Amino acid sequence: MNIHSSHSPYTLGKLIIRNTWRYVSRLGTDEKDNSPETRSYVLSNKLSFIMGVAMAILGVVLFIRLQKLDRPVTMGYLRVWYTFLICFLNLVLAGYKLNRISRTSLIFIPVFVFLIMPIITGLVQEEGFFYSAFVLIAASIIPQLVLNPEKEKTLFRVSMLYYFLLVILIDFLALIISKDEFPLAELVWQNLFIIKLAHVMIFVFISVCIYNLRKLNFKFEERLNAKNQVLNEQNKKLEANTRKILQQKEIIEQHSTAISDSINYAAMIQQAVLQPPDFMNEWGLENFILYKPKAVVSGDFYWGTKRNDSLLIAAADSTGHGVPGAFMSMLGLAFLDDIDNDKKTLTAAGILDTLRELVIHKLKQRGGSHELKDGMDISICIINREAGTLEFAGANNPLYIVRDGTLIKIPADKMPIGILSVSPRPFNNNVFELKKNDLLYMFSDGYADQFGGSNGKKLMYNHFQDLLLQYHKKPMEEQKVLLNDYFENWRGEHVQVDDVLVMGIKI
Repeated sequence: MNIHSSHSPYTLGKLIIRNTWRYVSRLGTDEKDNSPETRSYVLSNKLSFIMGVAMAILGVVLFIRLQKLDRPVTMGYLRVWYTFLICFLNLVLAGYKLNRISRTSLIFIPVFVFLIMPIITGLVQEEGFFYSAFVLIAASIIPQLVLNPEKEKTLFRVSMLYYFLLVILIDFLALIISKDEFPLAELVWQNLFIIKLAHVMIFVFISVCIYNLRKLNFKFEERLNAKNQVLNEQNKKLEANTRKILQQKEIIEQHSTAISDSINYAAMIQQAVLQPPDFMNEWGLENFILYKPKAVVSGDFYWGTKRNDSLLIAAADSTGHGVPGAFMSMLGLAFLDDIDNDKKTLTAAGILDTLRELVIHKLKQRGGSHELKDGMDISICIINREAGTLEFAGANNPLYIVRDGTLIKIPADKMPIGILSVSPRPFNNNVFELKKNDLLYMFSDGYADQFGGSNGKKLMYNHFQDLLLQYHKKPMEEQKVLLNDYFENWRGEHVQVDDVLVMGIKI
């Protein structure tokens, strides 16, 4: 069986001893208090306990010896148990929080009971001339250990004087009471001055050394306590700041959750207002819409409607992105629906002219320096498959046509849907004949403006055009996947800088 197992007698014994030692040491003190005074009481308790255990062991051994030698109980034997009793009472006093009395008793009483009382009662042993003074010198370390000589000067001086006098007088007292009954008594009398001088010198030397060491220790503790106090103050401030930060963090998280919930709900509303991504499928057009908001909601939007034989399709990029852009996109969608509901016959350019008037009017734009300059860039196509014609008008956003492996760029007017610093002019209406398998691409600037690649630069429009030519023979849905994959690989670890919208339509 492993003696170190959790159920072994060895481990159980260690646990009992450790817990007993901890309990006895902290008698009458606060577990959390580590002040110098409390440490003094703890050390006093430990010394009382150690001395008591030592006396108990010595008492048992002497009792067995007396029994074997068939000798009566003497004062020399009883003093061991008296000393044990004093140590036990000291611990009892400490348990009742009378630690000062317990400590004072430890300093003065045990040595008196163990050494002086037997001599006074006539129990003088010849060998006592050789060890009694040295026992007192050793015991004089007790007040040095448990008292602070700087803060408890009176008690310290009295206790050291007490031990000093005992060291000097104990041999005199033993010689007087023994009445020269021992063979060595005369020799001790003859050399008493030398003996006492040696005792005093040893006592003074040990006392001074311990005093200086303790003094250095106290100074070190004071410096350490001062530093600890500064650290404790800093820790308290840090804890207070941490609590404030955690409270602020909790508030921010609550606000963030509320904002996130609101934005997510706004995204649901925006998705409901936008037509489904496959709305052109109902018109028999092979197409794709790559729609990637930078945030949850987007400033880019697409729109389309069917009027008689014509299909009206728009791709727009509102000022900003996220929530501000989403507001503009909702406004743009509403205006385009109003224009469509008016049922007036308008060209692609006419739709943009009307849209610009509505934006300027609703945003109260008059060209002032402090007013909103918000608007949108947009491209709009009107496809008439029966006539085989295409009308195009663009506000900053061009149209790409890929025909027979060649990319044709239809430029847009260099003005937005919104207020201008100069007088606005009508948008140009571009009319083209369509051919079968023509590919139309409408887009915002988000794809071409994305940073990435090995050098962290913009993708740029030339690169975007090359990708369209590279993928144009693929099915439209596959083109969407390829363009999206290339965009994500290009972006890599970079953040998405803007909303992305790319629409592809095959005639």
